[in-house]
Amino acid sequence: METKTPEPEKEYRFIQEKVVPRRKHKIKKMAYASIFAVVLAIIFGLVARYVFIISDQFWIKVLGIDTTEREHITFPSEGPEDHTGANNTGGNVTVTPSISTTPEPTAAVTQTPDKENGEDVTVVEKKIEATIEDYERMLFELKKVANTATSGLAVVTAIENRVDWFDETYETKRTTTGIIIGENNAELLVLTNLDKINGASDLEVTFNAGFTVSGKLWSYDKDYNLAVVAVKLNEITPQQLTTIKTAELGESYSITLGAPVIALGKPNGYSGSMMIGMICSRGGYYYIMDNRLDIFHTDLNINSNSDGVIINTEGQIIGIMTQTMKDESNPDVSTVIGISRLKPIIEKLANKTERIYFGIIGEDIPQDVLQSFHLTGGIYVTEVRADSPAFTAGIKQGDIITQINEFSVSMMSNFTSILNNYKPKEKVTVVVQRKVKQELSEKSIEVVLDIKE
Repeated sequence: METKTPEPEKEYRFIQEKVVPRRKHKIKKMAYASIFAVVLAIIFGLVARYVFIISDQFWIKVLGIDTTEREHITFPSEGPEDHTGANNTGGNVTVTPSISTTPEPTAAVTQTPDKENGEDVTVVEKKIEATIEDYERMLFELKKVANTATSGLAVVTAIENRVDWFDETYETKRTTTGIIIGENNAELLVLTNLDKINGASDLEVTFNAGFTVSGKLWSYDKDYNLAVVAVKLNEITPQQLTTIKTAELGESYSITLGAPVIALGKPNGYSGSMMIGMICSRGGYYYIMDNRLDIFHTDLNINSNSDGVIINTEGQIIGIMTQTMKDESNPDVSTVIGISRLKPIIEKLANKTERIYFGIIGEDIPQDVLQSFHLTGGIYVTEVRADSPAFTAGIKQGDIITQINEFSVSMMSNFTSILNNYKPKEKVTVVVQRKVKQELSEKSIEVVLDIKE
């Protein structure tokens, strides 16, 4: 008889179905939620925008945010400067002199034609003796010119906090000449000597009318020893502002030997002093990083504390006195940097414009030396600054640079002009002549330009 295995008991569940929400209802809810979020975001954005608009000026004032739109300061260029980057061969350039080289007649003269040469000949008919009164009148006229030009100058005072042997603090003050170069709607800008204000804790600017305003370092260039100090216009009253005049920058390409000049600023070491002299030599150069400055000399008796500006008889600044760019063999000679080649640098400092950095000190090569190397132009590299773009690219001391991209390099002046065609981080191809086994070998080097700090 078979034995049946009992079947396992079945487990009974009363509810075996799952409740599933309708999909259409879920999509509809998600859509409503999204629309609601978008509407809230729009409302929030509109409210935030409204609050931002009505509180904008409040937060600008609280945070000290400067929203002034500054004007661009420019200085007209003149003379034999090559700003296009084309080859500057140093040919003849006609420049209208800023200084009259023909003195007033001290005798009765007439102009009679020279039949042989076809030119007028000056004939003295009667000699007129100059008197003390004539000399006094001449000095009076020069003083009038100086007084007008002085309104474009200022005294910059550098205040430095120091600690003595007993850990007590004390102040030292150094003064130097400032040149008012313009304003940009927010600040009045004053050009001065970097070495005289370097390391200062505070700066003060005293204007010709006698009032003093605090200043701050705006920009500077160590190679040129120049700095720009900014004075906020809202710290100068309208009445005081009427006494301030922007200095008139002349040109220094056409200066001539023997031309009368006036020194203002601190020519004898004391602020507000004045000296009268003449140009006794010109035509010298001072080579600095990536540029060449024009130097001339006066017969003024200066000292180690002297600084200031040299103006012509029209009251225009034609040079800045320098202590840092003197000839070491003649340290006591009054040395002046011609203003013309400084103008582009001053303009960039005033506007905080990015300046190109290549990184060499070069010198012009005499024509006979160029001919001996069968070259038509070029500059000799005397120094390559460490970690500069030129150094990184492989340019070496002793190289002769003859070309940058398609532009021929003939001298340091047009080398600088060529560089000004480019922007920082641009790559240029530099052609150099390098001496290898007593012979020149041409080499092309790619240099990535940088920003000068």
